[in-house]
Amino acid sequence: MTEQSYVKIIGKITPIPADKKSMLPVEMHSTKLEILSRADPLYSSECPRDAAPQLKLEKRHLHVRSMAPELLAKAILVTAIRAHFAETECIETFCPTFMGIQSEGGATLFSVQHPGKSMDKPQTVYLTQSSQFYLEKMVPAIGDCYTIDKSYRAESSHTRRHLTEFLHAESEYGGILTFEDHLDKLRDLLQGIAKHFLLMGRDLLTQLGKLEHVQKFYEQTKDIMILEHVDAIKECRRLEIYKDAVTKTHFDDRDDIPEAQERELIDRIGKIVFLTKFPKEFKSFYMALDPKDPSRVLGCDVEVPGVGEIIGSGVRESDLAIITERLIASGENPADYTEYLDLRKYGHGKTSGMGLGVDRLLTYLLGAFSIREVVAFPRFPGYVRP
Repeated sequence: MTEQSYVKIIGKITPIPADKKSMLPVEMHSTKLEILSRADPLYSSECPRDAAPQLKLEKRHLHVRSMAPELLAKAILVTAIRAHFAETECIETFCPTFMGIQSEGGATLFSVQHPGKSMDKPQTVYLTQSSQFYLEKMVPAIGDCYTIDKSYRAESSHTRRHLTEFLHAESEYGGILTFEDHLDKLRDLLQGIAKHFLLMGRDLLTQLGKLEHVQKFYEQTKDIMILEHVDAIKECRRLEIYKDAVTKTHFDDRDDIPEAQERELIDRIGKIVFLTKFPKEFKSFYMALDPKDPSRVLGCDVEVPGVGEIIGSGVRESDLAIITERLIASGENPADYTEYLDLRKYGHGKTSGMGLGVDRLLTYLLGAFSIREVVAFPRFPGYVRP
């Protein structure tokens, strides 16, 4: 009989004698074994678990058989996320993945042909990058709400944390009157997910040797560093993390910190960081302006060592005049956002929201090198296999 063959065993299951040890919780005494499907004996050499990353991608349909721990961990993590939202009375809801307009971030949208009003005139629609706008529209109806679904980014990013299709847990909260209220929501979210993941996944995490790592993450959620963008720039200068390493050029106060340098900064800090209050010019028009410095926004990216950003979030701008002005300033057409602007026109409950990359969080929790190691069938530039 070869590895991966399917068999039917008929026999008797008995408790393990007190003086014996076994990898199984019981003993199996078989009286009959029937081979249902014999696997080719070459299976073990086709794609062993320790194969090179490229072979694991080429033979993904076989390699996935070795990914049971990662697949189970992802299922448990999603259940843990839902458990936190249920515990905090945040309602699960469901949003469309087809978008009718090419709005902000249009350069990284996937376009597809959707049936039109007549058979001969299909219309171009776009795969969603975020369910935020739909969740915001549902807050006035049901209060705090969330969704867990796929999002898509047509980015040519060949990093170990980027995918073109990824699992996105997004939530919107009402009654957020201050930035501190929003940060409290993020703390509660991280602690809640870690708590439920530990409770639900203890046996699996122990088997994987990751229990202490996840316990450490839970403890870190109680001691999060809040770092404003301007102070992150100062830290980069102090730690000699350069904008251009060749010329040793430092970042200016209002520079965006690229992914590689940002990840190095977080790795050297060595703890969970809430990176906050970015210059408004490189954040979305819907992020509320900081009352103390209107040139910056009340945004917060949650960063963890080894992976970098796992959550993008922020307080939403509630003033109709301000958000319309910022739309125009960012080159957008307010007519494309009529429904979104109506949220402000007909009453806005001071909301905030976040988007959690589930696969990125799992990458961190399992200590994986690449996000591709925790996704059964990853999609990234140049790789879309059957």
